[in-house]
Amino acid sequence: MKKVMTILTVLAVLTISSCGRAMQEDSAMSVDLAMENSEFQTDERKSENIEIDARKIIKQGEIRFETADVNMTRQFILRTLQELNGYISKENAYDYSNRFEHRLIIRIPADKFDLLLKNISESVDKLDSKNVDVLDVTEEYIDVEARLKTKKELQAKFVELLKQATRVDEILNIQKEIGNLQTEIETVEGRMRYLKDRIAFSTLTVVYYQKTTPKFGFSSKFVDGIKNGWSVFLWFIIGLTYLWVFILVAVIAKYSIRLWKKKMQ
Repeated sequence: MKKVMTILTVLAVLTISSCGRAMQEDSAMSVDLAMENSEFQTDERKSENIEIDARKIIKQGEIRFETADVNMTRQFILRTLQELNGYISKENAYDYSNRFEHRLIIRIPADKFDLLLKNISESVDKLDSKNVDVLDVTEEYIDVEARLKTKKELQAKFVELLKQATRVDEILNIQKEIGNLQTEIETVEGRMRYLKDRIAFSTLTVVYYQKTTPKFGFSSKFVDGIKNGWSVFLWFIIGLTYLWVFILVAVIAKYSIRLWKKKMQ
């Protein structure tokens, strides 16, 4: 009986000690989970801040104004671009009857766009219009980046499968998939390059013009008169072809009147 009581006592002590250890482990586990949850929330907040700070913005605008001298204005813009590391991607000049007009398409580092627009605006005497468009492409950028990563990973898996393939049909099918993926990757990479370029460099269209005294232009008008006169003459001939019925009726009527007069005599 004493042996039985001793065994029961030992089992009770072991049970109590194991429960205590379990409670301690549960407590420690709950503390670890709380710490992990806190670290996760901190990392999540960090990722949100990173995403907000790294928004992908495309900025473009246009400014139009009158100037007293188009050549001096062009030189001013070139000096400003040299200071701000910008460049002219396209330039057109037009000579109208009442003005000289220049049209510049400028690429400028995104962080210098506002400064360039400010410098040009302050140099203008008569501003006709100014507008700026801002396009947020963050979602598209993240989507393109994720698609590119996924396609490259899939392509790498196909390459590993190709190393293990032994049958001809398997090899051909895998090579075909790799080729299709490579085409898709190049397309996505092209879109990514376009987005990166538009994000890194903003676009500003500058249109400025110088009014001039309208010129009579005798020589050009003389040449135009000759050309237009010949065209009018040709149209006159064509018009006569539409009147042949009336001319025929008039000729017949005149001939009939003459015959009638002769009979009356």
